[in-house]
Amino acid sequence: MPSKAKQLVQRFSELHEATEHLRAVLLRYDKASDKLAILVADGADLATALENLAGPVRRSQVTDAVDEFEAARHRVRLAMFALAKEQGSSLSEMGRALGISRQLASRLAAESEETSG
Repeated sequence: MPSKAKQLVQRFSELHEATEHLRAVLLRYDKASDKLAILVADGADLATALENLAGPVRRSQVTDAVDEFEAARHRVRLAMFALAKEQGSSLSEMGRALGISRQLASRLAAESEETSG
């Protein structure tokens, strides 16, 4: 398997891990939100209820997990463009295949060249 293909496969593996982590964080966040809604519906003080559920920690966990996912997704796109260039695909073909504009495809291709040398 060519090195660019191996790199893309590795990036997909990283994306999968980031997706699984985000899924777990979102599930915990959803459960905590349900608990918070019940507490508030029962007349609990919002600030106290949030402290008891560690609201600020969960918010930062969600933000970090989303950022991690987006970074992994971006690395996948860069690896895609590196492999597509190696295989002779045009920017227009890649843009259409990914459902993105030619301008974004051009930026991703340029960034891919910068990062892969």
